[in-house]
Parts: sequence; structure tokens; C-alpha cells
Amino acid sequence: MKEIITYRLSATGVWGYEFYRPDRTMIGSVRSVVAPFAPVRIESEQICWYSRFDMDTKIVPGTGRRIKDNVTGNEVYRIVFWQPGLYQVRAVDDRSIQVEIRKDNYLFGKPMMPVTAMTERISEADWIPLNHMEVKPCFKTTVFEEVTEKYLMMVLSFPALRMC
Repeated sequence: MKEIITYRLSATGVWGYEFYRPDRTMIGSVRSVVAPFAPVRIESEQICWYSRFDMDTKIVPGTGRRIKDNVTGNEVYRIVFWQPGLYQVRAVDDRSIQVEIRKDNYLFGKPMMPVTAMTERISEADWIPLNHMEVKPCFKTTVFEEVTEKYLMMVLSFPALRMC
């Protein structure tokens, strides 16, 4: 089991999140500019993805958001909205997980199985990273089993990418 703290970054015209291990080393980030169709960049040591989504899109059951590899342009996975508080994350190999939002907690896993990760909102942390933007603790993610870097980055970036 490991815990990761997400910090929300903001400055005029830009926003983002950075993810840190308990030893205060950065895992990765999500960043974008404030604009209706601006790409969101998801990056870590071995990952460079992006996602574009028109914020004026009407969100109905089945609406999806694609996350693509920055080098190849291939879809890595897709977030699908089903109903308020219920999403599905579909990988290109047809594997999928469910994301359920209960109050301010995000639960990741297969339906009727134990969760693999849980993200909860926080407002305080023992440490704040130095940055040129405004920085606030935002989430604590607990990962309950060994996961790949791709899976971890999907979990950590989900709050920034969900559609509503």
C-alpha cells in the first residue's frame, strides 16, 4: 500500500496537478492552460500523454474523453461517463475498470471486487512543494496493490480529466 499526495497548481491562465510520493519525490503532473479546447498534458518519467475535450460538449451517458500518447497519437485509454458519480475507464486492449465517486472519494476497480485505489479530497498536508504557482494540497491517493506506471498515472490524473 502506498499513499500519494496531489497538489493543485494555479496561476493566471494556467492550472495543473503534481503528484508526490511520501519521500517528496515527484511522480508526474497534469497541466493545461485555461481555454475551452486546450490540451491537457499528463506526464511522468516514462509517460507523455495528452487529452483534448471541448468543455462545451453536452455530457450524456456514453460520452467519452480520449487520452492519447503524445509520440504516436494512439489512444491509450478512454474515460466514459455513465451517470453522475459513475465512469468507466477503457483501455485499448478492452480491459476496463469502473470509477465510482462517493462524496469526495474516487474508488477505482472492477465492479463487485475490492478497490485497487482510492482518492480522497484533502485540504492540508505536512509538506508543500516549492513552485512559482499557487500550490494547495488537493488529494490523497491510496494504492492498495502493485500497479503499472500507466495505471497509476490514469488514477492520479482522473480528477483532472473527468467530464463532470
